[in-house]
Amino acid sequence: MRFIKRKRTLVFIFTAFTGAGFSLNLYRLQSSITLNWIPLVVILVTLLLTVQGIITLMWMLYAWEDPDTVNNNKSPVEFAYPSLSFTALVPARHEEKVIRDTIIAINKINYPDNLKEILVLCREDDVNTINRAAETITELGQKNIRLVTFDGFPINKPHGLNIGLWQARNSVVTIFDAEDEPHPDIYQIINTVMIRDRVDVVQSGVQLMNFRSHWFSALNVMEYFLWFKSGLHFFLKIGQATPLGGNTVFFKKEWLKTVGGWDENCLTEDADIGIRLALAGAKTRVIYDEKHSTQEETPPDLAGLIKQRTRWNQGFIQILQKGDWAKLPSWRQRLVILYVLFSPITQALFLPYIPFSFWVAFTQKLPVSVSLLSFVPLCLFILQVLISTVGLFEFTRAYKLKFPFWMPLVVIFTFIPYQIALMFSSFRALYRIIFNNNSWEKTQHLNDHRQPAPVLEMAYVK
Repeated sequence: MRFIKRKRTLVFIFTAFTGAGFSLNLYRLQSSITLNWIPLVVILVTLLLTVQGIITLMWMLYAWEDPDTVNNNKSPVEFAYPSLSFTALVPARHEEKVIRDTIIAINKINYPDNLKEILVLCREDDVNTINRAAETITELGQKNIRLVTFDGFPINKPHGLNIGLWQARNSVVTIFDAEDEPHPDIYQIINTVMIRDRVDVVQSGVQLMNFRSHWFSALNVMEYFLWFKSGLHFFLKIGQATPLGGNTVFFKKEWLKTVGGWDENCLTEDADIGIRLALAGAKTRVIYDEKHSTQEETPPDLAGLIKQRTRWNQGFIQILQKGDWAKLPSWRQRLVILYVLFSPITQALFLPYIPFSFWVAFTQKLPVSVSLLSFVPLCLFILQVLISTVGLFEFTRAYKLKFPFWMPLVVIFTFIPYQIALMFSSFRALYRIIFNNNSWEKTQHLNDHRQPAPVLEMAYVK
């Protein structure tokens, strides 16, 4: 990916192009006889899309623009003596297809048994998952694995996590989703980082694996790859703040109890608790290494993807409304978090702009300068497609997977439909917010990442 190291030059070129086009447009509009609202809408949306596109390119390419910073945040080569103790919370609902493999995978984490604990969290009405988990725990015969059943409302992930928090016996609490395949050395890594860097929260990598399962899987996989490899480091570097993920994030238990655990009314409890921990003074660290990432699967179908993204977007809007982010001490922190939280609203507004743009293109005659300016986001869009294609090759190389020769065509032809699906998810999130629908839409898991996608084999480093 040598060409993407020239990201800064590309960004400057497009910024200059945008500024020149906008200045030319203003000059011509001032000398125009008539000035209607349609060119103004096109100019404003074009500028918004341009800014959004430039920022997106910057975080997508940051890992290759500043490799030293990213390398400094890789997993440690040598591990400290195991001293911290870990409790893994595994919230599971209707997960009888995957829960057995996940319990076995977490139990295989290479760490002293007396310093690790697994709590499988199930609602009492989920009989199939409970039975499957109980069978697996009996089969393993480990005293440090417990099945915790509970009742009550709301029926969602943060409610289960809070139940598990008060049952946890160990000093560090982490979360693994019901389909997760964590790396065997993950506790060694976090133990070393927390002791060495004296941090309270550590976010490690998560990676979707089944990039060939569905038409949208390749781009879904790319989002995770570029976000954890590049985006998290970018936002942490420029704003000393970054949103936390929903799993493979490690907390010192006393900090969780200090902030009162997870917000059970928030659909993105992970991002919310990250902000509240930052306000409380907890120190956060991001560690990423492809070979140590927790492996997951994409949603099983388009409806599942839309529901998942709707939940995330709605949760971001909820946090935006709560306003805790505005209390962060640094303006850079506030700006970074605001950008992330506001992105669903921006994305939702683009959806009605699509038919509007077609209407303008076929029925309206715009000034030449406005027409030229409107092509800038398209150029940025093409760059994103190109980076996603090259990034997918990087992903397959990092995980020793085969890169099909036809995969670039898949990325090219699915990029626009995928973006429309994401826009629709954001629009749907706004709709649910307006009508006060806060129900939890669960993502189904099928174990696809454990079947066609081979698990990376890594040697244990002492």
